[in-house]
Amino acid sequence: MTGRLLDWTSVIDTNGDNNDAADQEAASGGGAAQGETMPPYVAVMSEENYTADNIAKLVYYASQYSAGDHYGSVDDTGGPLRGVLVLASSSNSTSSFSSPEPPSPQGDDTPSASLSIGSSYEWNANNNGDGLTNTDMYGLPTAYVTNVNTASYLRSVALEQSNAISSTSNGGESDVDAAVYPSILSEFNYYMGPGGEVDNDGNAVYDSKKCLGWKDTDGDWSPRCAPLGGNSVWAVAGSPLPLAYAENGDGNEGGDDNDRPIILVAASIDSTSMFHDLSPGANNAASNILALLLSAQLIGSSLKDEALDELYGRITFAFFQGDSYGYIGSRRFLKDVTEGFECTAGNEGVASVYKKKDDETTTRACLQPLRADLTFQNLGQVRGMIAVDQVGNLGGNGNKNMYVQGGAATDGGQGFATFMSNVMVELSGNDDNGGYVAQASSVAVQDDGTTYPLPPTPLSSLVQLSSSAVGGVALTGCDDTFVADSLYHSHLDSTSNFTTIDKDAIASVATLLARSAVAAAYQNANDEVEYATAAAYALELLPNAVSSSSETFANLYNCLFEDGNCETFLTYGAVEHLNDATRTGSDLGMGQPLRTPPNYYTSIYDASNGQAFVHASGKSYGSMKGGETGEDEEVIKNYGEDENDAFLMRPALLEMSIFDLLNDYFGRGSFAASEDGSDETPTLATCKNSNDCSSVSYCNSESSSIVVPTCAGGSCVCGSRSHYHPALDEALSAATNLGTGRFELQDEDEGISALYTEPYWSNYVGVRIYNDAGNTPGVYASIIGAAFALVCILFGLRVKKTMVKEKVY
Repeated sequence: MTGRLLDWTSVIDTNGDNNDAADQEAASGGGAAQGETMPPYVAVMSEENYTADNIAKLVYYASQYSAGDHYGSVDDTGGPLRGVLVLASSSNSTSSFSSPEPPSPQGDDTPSASLSIGSSYEWNANNNGDGLTNTDMYGLPTAYVTNVNTASYLRSVALEQSNAISSTSNGGESDVDAAVYPSILSEFNYYMGPGGEVDNDGNAVYDSKKCLGWKDTDGDWSPRCAPLGGNSVWAVAGSPLPLAYAENGDGNEGGDDNDRPIILVAASIDSTSMFHDLSPGANNAASNILALLLSAQLIGSSLKDEALDELYGRITFAFFQGDSYGYIGSRRFLKDVTEGFECTAGNEGVASVYKKKDDETTTRACLQPLRADLTFQNLGQVRGMIAVDQVGNLGGNGNKNMYVQGGAATDGGQGFATFMSNVMVELSGNDDNGGYVAQASSVAVQDDGTTYPLPPTPLSSLVQLSSSAVGGVALTGCDDTFVADSLYHSHLDSTSNFTTIDKDAIASVATLLARSAVAAAYQNANDEVEYATAAAYALELLPNAVSSSSETFANLYNCLFEDGNCETFLTYGAVEHLNDATRTGSDLGMGQPLRTPPNYYTSIYDASNGQAFVHASGKSYGSMKGGETGEDEEVIKNYGEDENDAFLMRPALLEMSIFDLLNDYFGRGSFAASEDGSDETPTLATCKNSNDCSSVSYCNSESSSIVVPTCAGGSCVCGSRSHYHPALDEALSAATNLGTGRFELQDEDEGISALYTEPYWSNYVGVRIYNDAGNTPGVYASIIGAAFALVCILFGLRVKKTMVKEKVY
């Protein structure tokens, strides 16, 4: 799709009301007759003008014209408007920009409306949220120019070419054509799948279900898109969970302390924007991850396994992937944990690495539906959740107020969520919080008299899935609306652009999360502990606070906000990569990088991007059932017939790093007492993978038989607590006995899933900008070339004649 660069203001209707695109339906289309031909063009606009309303104006104006063939053959899609170039702005004011999300993120008029609590509530009102992310832009490719100097040049070119049209045109087509050449053109090559299917009203119906189930002309299943997703990471604080299957049928192993209820400390770890490769998520992803990791580090460095195991509840940290797209990660995990997961061939599962089936440290796995790790079955019932979101930006101007969302409204007034809310408010008043205070949110009940809205956090998933039987709290940096000018889900939510992160606030939040989790886990079965007592107990166990000036904070901050491929992540990721390669015998390589600067877009879900698969008898399957006929018409061998059979997975670098960091933090709680009886931390052995830790003797295995030395971050610690869980839309399941990348729709979805997918892109996707002078210079060049050739021929003949005459030829 090719067109000349024109300033966007020159290709919208200026006779109508520019402040309301809907009014343009009655406009004249800029004075042009319906169906008049116009040379194709690309609209050029600065990023502050890239709004849903302005896109609507561009599309409407273009619909009044037919595209000419001035720059090659064209189709009728979109009229002469061939694409949009969005240019980086030199503005330094956040008020000039808006959030691309609607006023109700993941709420009304979005695919996730049925998954949110209080879907009509306008959390994003302070960010001028206009819903650009939900605008139907099919057929209109858009590219973002990040370099300010290049953007400035293209802006001047577009204005110059627009002015040239204005100066030569009196409204007639011939005058417009006179300015066609020479021109600077932009060519968009963005093939986004076959499409072309419409209903009786002409509306496009090529959706996720169709592209996932697409078949070629031979009837072979060949999807044209992949679901979004990846892997969530979860870990328990305290002794590792037993890996053997519980026999009592409720997901808990009686007598092994597995019936302890769990307190989830959770956050989403992804973000999004209008430009998926520019999703910095400084305030809504990076801040969440940093706060949770620091909280885990505080607990792991302060408490031994014995102290954590004595608590009534089990503290469990969860980092959910894909929650910006219909709560993909949190809903998949919570459905499996709270509703009970059933493995087709039996919940005992199989050894995830068959040749290590007799090793009690080998996790169990399920062949169908595929789960590479079934340890989540041994978690107790979820008692409550502490979620965190957008705590890096409290609004500036010295503001130190944080807000507790949810509470009593989330669990039907049963009491525990209220207890958690009161604990958090109580703990925030401690002297070492640096003046940061958590207070109850002012969000009021909605018009129905029963619904208290929740911001889009994993807590929404828990409340919605449990029908408000289980709730909790969400600690946020905003009260009843997102912080003004926080650029929620914008490509500008970056520390290199406009976002200023309050490091002390994140440190305070991390401390508060850790203490609140301990206090919540301290509450007994009969809810007999007063919140003030529980808060005091947590302060006694965790007297030290997280410091924003610590080396751990500085290293993690650099990784999450500035350099996603930092040394810390590469070190921890490399160790986890080698651990997995050693365990399975297969090396899939490092996962997708986080990039520099970090990009938190969740990615597609396939074998190269986090999809777990089973490799059996030399073949790979998204899920499998032995004894049946495969797509090659051969009978599929049973798992284990080849001793090298194993479940394999290639998580992203961010997921691998979090996994290994949690092992490092919690693996320091199982050190055995030294010979003199002291609890001093031993000198840790160095390692490259877990095999290097086989001779370590400082791990205490009395509380759990699987507290064995493991390598984390280059040091030998005691016992792995971390686990992956698939972050895949709950409506989908990997196809059985087929290769990876093919997914079946589940009947029990009931149509509430958002089901986000992304088309497979062409290898030649991109934008090209070049100068096109038209045919005239070529004609002149051909004439001049022909004339010059004729002169040369005549000159040669003359020289030959002279040489013959002089008898030298």
